[in-house]
Amino acid sequence: MALINHTRLQAVLSMSQQHQPQLIRMISTLLADAEKNISQIQSYAKAQQRQELQQTLHKIRGGYATLGAEDLAHASKTLELSLEQQLPLSETDLAEFISIYRQSCVALQQEIAKLQADIGSGQAELDIIQLYYLLRQHNMQACDLVENNQEQLKQLLTKAVADSFSQHVFALNFSAAAEILQPFLPPEQRSINT
Repeated sequence: MALINHTRLQAVLSMSQQHQPQLIRMISTLLADAEKNISQIQSYAKAQQRQELQQTLHKIRGGYATLGAEDLAHASKTLELSLEQQLPLSETDLAEFISIYRQSCVALQQEIAKLQADIGSGQAELDIIQLYYLLRQHNMQACDLVENNQEQLKQLLTKAVADSFSQHVFALNFSAAAEILQPFLPPEQRSINT
């Protein structure tokens, strides 16, 4: 058993380069829910709500097993079987599971951070002129360009303006988004488009 099966995680992450940002966001959400799930598990165990505890463990096992968190999947399955067979659940078993859960989350977070750094370093500079023309042409590729360059947009436009800009793009209000972007075009481009 391994805390994280890197081969499986890489296979999941490389299934679709196009949808990788959404996949990373989904994994980040899964990781962000960990402490809430741990509180729920502790609450169910304390109240002897065995069926709810079993369902929560099953849900965790499914999500994390897909990402290669083998130790966590194994620990979860062991607890699930104990609950199914009406065996007593010790505090030690529960504490061990929670420890593995937290360690798996940390390991996955590190993998995601490495991947995001790799994506960031491999990313070309955002071509705002191209983005502007895609917006003016109401071309849906503008959505992908904005999705994949959020950090660069925040640096260029400031966070608040970038958030507003992204909202317009994802609401398909390309004209409003193009207006926000226009002042950031190089001067020679700005004069052509006024």
